[in-house]
Amino acid sequence: MADIKLSKRLSTAASYVRSGAFVADIGTDHAYLPIHLVLSGVAKGALASDINEGPIKTAKENIAKYGLADKINAQIANGLDGVEAYKPTDILICGMGGELIAQILDASSYVKSEGVRLILQPMTSVAELREYLSNGFSTIAENVVCEDGKIYQIICAEYDGLVHNYSSAELELGKRNIESKITEFYVLLDSVIAKKQKKLNGLRLGGYETDELEKEIKELEGLR
Repeated sequence: MADIKLSKRLSTAASYVRSGAFVADIGTDHAYLPIHLVLSGVAKGALASDINEGPIKTAKENIAKYGLADKINAQIANGLDGVEAYKPTDILICGMGGELIAQILDASSYVKSEGVRLILQPMTSVAELREYLSNGFSTIAENVVCEDGKIYQIICAEYDGLVHNYSSAELELGKRNIESKITEFYVLLDSVIAKKQKKLNGLRLGGYETDELEKEIKELEGLR
């Protein structure tokens, strides 16, 4: 049976999974990610987890359809609850808000285990997620994906117990993204500047203090 075709967003996230990994896909929805990773031979096994019954029912149907019931477990769970029983090496959390991802990570001690890799794709509040990760997690890699007129950021991190200090631009855009400056990075940069400029214009009209925001915009424009 043919492999599952993933969106550009998910296939980029999947590219950070290590060969021979046991994967946990949190908020799995249809289980497309773990099915792809096992079928392609990257992952030796996987846990597909979701808080809702509907997605897990669909996930189980898809897992059975591809003949992978012996390699992929699907279960209803809140975040990372019970994940330690499977000892996943690579944990994927894609398509959720950044603050929710931070809450899920904060509720689990397993994510601090040695050798565990986090592959995160927040839909919103990316800076807030990076701020959470800066207290104890090292960013291994980052990426920017443009798909269907939307911009997505992917963060790959591992626990190191250290505090990492980032500028406001690094929290918004990602230090690794700033270093790599791929084409999509400039699309992200222009988008962030435009949003901040709009906010600045509104504050000026209202007669509010704008020094801090002007400083942020200047820092961002220096990255062009």
